[in-house]
Amino acid sequence: THRLPPQQPPANRTMSKRKGLSLEEKRERMLEIFTESSEFFNLKELEKIAPKRKGIVSQSVKEVVTSLVDDGMVNFDKCGNQGIYWCLPSEALQKKKNLLAKLEAAAAEQDASFEKLTAQETDLKVGREETDARTADIAAIGKLEAELAELRSALKRFESCGPAAKAALAGFAGTTRDAANRWTDNVYAMRSYLRDNFGITEEQFDGFGIPAELDYVEF
Repeated sequence: THRLPPQQPPANRTMSKRKGLSLEEKRERMLEIFTESSEFFNLKELEKIAPKRKGIVSQSVKEVVTSLVDDGMVNFDKCGNQGIYWCLPSEALQKKKNLLAKLEAAAAEQDASFEKLTAQETDLKVGREETDARTADIAAIGKLEAELAELRSALKRFESCGPAAKAALAGFAGTTRDAANRWTDNVYAMRSYLRDNFGITEEQFDGFGIPAELDYVEF
């Protein structure tokens, strides 16, 4: 009898799987198709070109190019019954600069809001004894400062102007809004505590410099 040679495992089992492209990598490569050629394309042309030139699977082409249009990185217009996409090299650079400038302006605005909240916290401490509640609030401010530093660091990673930049900015605004509302809660709680335990009247509260229109932030 003859023994059969031992079978070798299929080659594809020993080879590591190729890692797929992330959405941001697909966006960058898709944008290169436009800027490298300065040509106009319809969707069917992009679905044929993208896999060959940039390794983007045809099934994801529509999603990727739509996200670029939504972010203003690629132009889109109707020509008869089909849509046309294009982006010149000079346009791509300027659009990235414009979006980055908007993100930086929004971050500066949030910085100013945070500084205002910090100033309000300082004013509330004047003439008041230290309490456990105030100690907890100061710890919360420290946590917010750490979160702000983390968000600033994250903002630098979003300079490619992808959809993640919008999400980060929305989260940043939400964090600042929540911080403002927490301090509003603290003010109301302090008013109730001083009124109930020390008999301080509403007229006396007016001398603390707390604006009468103080209310919760909503958006």
